[in-house]
Amino acid sequence: MQKTIPAHLVSTYQLLQCAFPQGIEEQEYIPLLSILYEQMSDRGLAQVIAEFTAREYHAVLNDIYRVGAVGTLPLSSEIEQVLNSVKQKLIRCDYQKWLIEG
Repeated sequence: MQKTIPAHLVSTYQLLQCAFPQGIEEQEYIPLLSILYEQMSDRGLAQVIAEFTAREYHAVLNDIYRVGAVGTLPLSSEIEQVLNSVKQKLIRCDYQKWLIEG
């Protein structure tokens, strides 16, 4: 089945494809949302993540709302490590360029 990604989300989808060629692992999902949350609209983020993961759009949107509601709480060292790992995957796939273009 061919995916239809809106033009304004294509670069984000390509970033995800590069950073997560085997898909997003469950422990990476929330950290990824929290990283991208700061840069994207809730609905745009939900749309691209739903397309990439084949999750239901509304379920992803609710997860994004939870990420936004938590804000900046202190993180355990384990969560911090996963967050840094996810960020490094994005950086290796031109995350900085994506930020500038966004």
